[in-house]
Amino acid sequence: MKKVKRDYRSRKTKLRWKIALPLLVLALLLSYVLFTLMSPHEVIVKQPKYLVCDYSLQKAQTTLKTLVYEDTTILAQHLYYGETLNIYHDPFELAKTDYFVGKTLILRNVCDGTELVYMMENYVDRQIPLDTITEGFYEVFVMENLTKTRLISNNVLYDEFYTIRREIGLGMEVEVVADADLIESPFEERKIFDKNYVFIRVVKKEVPEAIYDVVIDPSRNQYEGDGLVVKNVNGANALVDSAKLLKTKLEAYGLKVFISRGNEMINRWGTDGRMARIYGVKAKYYIALDFNSSANGISKGARIIYSHYASNRFATTVFDAYMELDDLTIFGVGSKGNKLGIVSGGVLDNMDVNTDVRETGGLILNAGRYSDASKENASFAASNPYGLQAILLDLLFLSNTQDYQIYTTRHDELIENIALGFADYLQLKKVN
Repeated sequence: MKKVKRDYRSRKTKLRWKIALPLLVLALLLSYVLFTLMSPHEVIVKQPKYLVCDYSLQKAQTTLKTLVYEDTTILAQHLYYGETLNIYHDPFELAKTDYFVGKTLILRNVCDGTELVYMMENYVDRQIPLDTITEGFYEVFVMENLTKTRLISNNVLYDEFYTIRREIGLGMEVEVVADADLIESPFEERKIFDKNYVFIRVVKKEVPEAIYDVVIDPSRNQYEGDGLVVKNVNGANALVDSAKLLKTKLEAYGLKVFISRGNEMINRWGTDGRMARIYGVKAKYYIALDFNSSANGISKGARIIYSHYASNRFATTVFDAYMELDDLTIFGVGSKGNKLGIVSGGVLDNMDVNTDVRETGGLILNAGRYSDASKENASFAASNPYGLQAILLDLLFLSNTQDYQIYTTRHDELIENIALGFADYLQLKKVN
């Protein structure tokens, strides 16, 4: 029988490849794993064009596409007074009671499902308190005849607002937004929403340096002869000193404070005037300081004035703290529903007659419309949606011997009490 010759070299080669090939694959896999571990790549999560909670685009789409409603009601306009957001079903008209007044407003946080409930009042500082709303992305509902209706806008809205600094440098950035195309839609040739649903987005954020929290306005020095000199005290300059001291005390709470004037002469009117400066710093609160004076020397005491269209809470809290000073008395009888010395401003043609209070209120108080002089402020005030919540504090009668003694010997205590009242109203704590 013929023997077959075998090629042992070929067989050995095949055996080597059977062993080497798996080892090579294993080595490549190990190299890839090591490379991946040593050079981790970042997984990119696509974000929506408008940030909703902390959601990715896919989660935002999944959540928002379900938030469509049949029962809706129109937001025609929204305005601010201090840190209060006011909403209107019809275009705003001073002294007219809007359809939303008396109704219940509900904010539902899309991020966690919690709800905030408010009763809509007629006072311009008693609607939506932005200073107390926590971070979130809120749907807005209005209860109408026991039906929960979703707030919508006929127009696209993107409006930004900052509350005051309640931590070092930090406040809340508040955005009122309404856009059917708010984020990229998962539907072909169709927006994410069928209407411009109104949302309120609240995020803790550093307040831009150009924005202030409080304005202090030392009265007087608006024109030649607008001064008050008693003994060795120049009233106009003394009010600046009081404003500077109050600024220092308020800054201890982390607030950014603007004083409307120094010792220069500057009136209220026009683009170079005091009110233009005040609107320019975008503050939320306004405190005007003034002295009273009387030829008889008998009149004495302090009083505070606030807008006819605001509640008395801000003025009352500040005035109560101010009056804690021993020997300081109250001037006047106040006004209906108030304690002595606390005055809801009078009105003429539905407008506040007190210039300081009215002219800092923007559109919501009809600033820039009262008189020919006030119309010089119309370009920056009449249509301004951001009104400052204002009080005028008449410190005392500089012409009265007892009041003069209090001011010249107990000045620091007087001003400290104003700061304490302001901080109490806003629930502020000192930061240093």
